[in-house]
Amino acid sequence: MKVKREVWIESPRKGVAVSGSAYYCLVDKPRMMQLYTYSSSSDRADATYRRFSDDNGRSWSKPELIHTYYKKGDYVIRHHVGPLFLDPEENRLLLLHLENPLRRDNVESGFRARRIFCQVSNDGGETFTPARPIVEKGKEFSFEHPLKGVFIGKNSASIGGMPIKTSLHEVLLPLYMFVLDDKGELYNPYRKKGAYTFTYAVFLLGKWLSDSEIEWESSQIVKIDPSTSTRGLTEPTVAELDDRRTLLCICRGSNSGAPHLPGYKWMTLSKDGGRTWSEVKPLRYSDGGELYSPSSLSRLIRHSNGRLYWIANITSHNPKGNSPRYPLVIAEIDEKEVGVKRDSVRVIDTRRRGESEFLQLSNFGVYEDRETNEIVVTLARLFPKGPKDWTAPCVKYTITLND
Repeated sequence: MKVKREVWIESPRKGVAVSGSAYYCLVDKPRMMQLYTYSSSSDRADATYRRFSDDNGRSWSKPELIHTYYKKGDYVIRHHVGPLFLDPEENRLLLLHLENPLRRDNVESGFRARRIFCQVSNDGGETFTPARPIVEKGKEFSFEHPLKGVFIGKNSASIGGMPIKTSLHEVLLPLYMFVLDDKGELYNPYRKKGAYTFTYAVFLLGKWLSDSEIEWESSQIVKIDPSTSTRGLTEPTVAELDDRRTLLCICRGSNSGAPHLPGYKWMTLSKDGGRTWSEVKPLRYSDGGELYSPSSLSRLIRHSNGRLYWIANITSHNPKGNSPRYPLVIAEIDEKEVGVKRDSVRVIDTRRRGESEFLQLSNFGVYEDRETNEIVVTLARLFPKGPKDWTAPCVKYTITLND
């Protein structure tokens, strides 16, 4: 495997990190949309831009500001834009974004108020329908009660990962939701020990009603005991296995506040297109060996060579909560044993001599280059000089696989 690293988008000024992703906009043309965000603090998007390429990413149009934060009374309204999903059967784009109202710009206040919106394009991103809130089908659901278990003002849900199109011809959107206790309050049993949130995974199954409207139905909520993962399950990534009837989901877990627990990623399977899911269990190597991973994002991607790859942080020792978020690796999934092939693990990037132990190689975008079949990973390479310096360009890793 060969990895080429380059700066993709420069930081505009000191103290600003740039996170970016690129997406194909049409099935039969090399048109791409790039979405990138400026941030200067955790979990707060300051501004999001987009630009287009009609030559497979070699050149890009002038950036267009599509969202920035604004104040409304006691609240700061921030938007997290993406992902952009190209439905390969319809040649249609679905743009998702999260509206995040933060009281006095406090991130935790947003756990009760996040809303997910979608827009549709049938012309490769030239035009989009107006943003519509995602509300599950059924008379009991509304703008304030958008899906099972979610009641805006008490809790909310967030976009977890990249949607896929299943063999049942449905769009499957991975989410995670903040959990309510028996009293209707946010549930977080390890909060006093340092756990930031507690969430469960859930999926929305979408069917197109027209070329601009999609109908959503939520799946079984995928749960885990907090004594196993102190922050629950979050940021699910999903792929269909090669039998074309089994879905694999891998979730971020955590041992925050309970360092004696193993830091794992957690997996679950569905045999009915994502409506119901098996009991969660630790993701392991396919030989049965233990696999450690911090509380961080991971992504599954099906390559044109037919293999299923997993990109994640894997550590040689038990992590502590979110750390360390290096090295960043790519590995092949054994689809029969449903585990990670140990001998396939390859390092994309890791901490280098003189860099801070707080380095983060996480929260990345992924796509396969249609012309070269290389896998491209893009991320803000955060905190190489320490956790107080948010200055970070968006870095592009171009990965040439060995056949």
